[in-house]
Amino acid sequence: QFSFNMFDHPIPRAFQNRFSTQYRCYSVSMLAGPNDRSDVEKGGKIIMPPSALDQLSRLNITYPMLFKLTNKNSDRMTHCGVLEFVADEGICYLPHWFSI
Repeated sequence: QFSFNMFDHPIPRAFQNRFSTQYRCYSVSMLAGPNDRSDVEKGGKIIMPPSALDQLSRLNITYPMLFKLTNKNSDRMTHCGVLEFVADEGICYLPHWFSI
């Protein structure tokens, strides 16, 4: 399980516009479909479910979106952007090299 936090600089106001949720994360090579997604492996962006876009749009966030990904099992973290909102619900796809 990974935890996602979206933050908008500066972060005051007691995290009023905070996006925090958990997803099961898989390598983008596991993404189903006929299209080759090797382009995702080359960048620092992830693929999230459509519900994330819905929640984020309600928060009136500013762009570009930057997320902090945390693996609570290993206490490791990284930062990334989002490329698309087409993943199945409850799932997020990461480039293989993220290895958090």
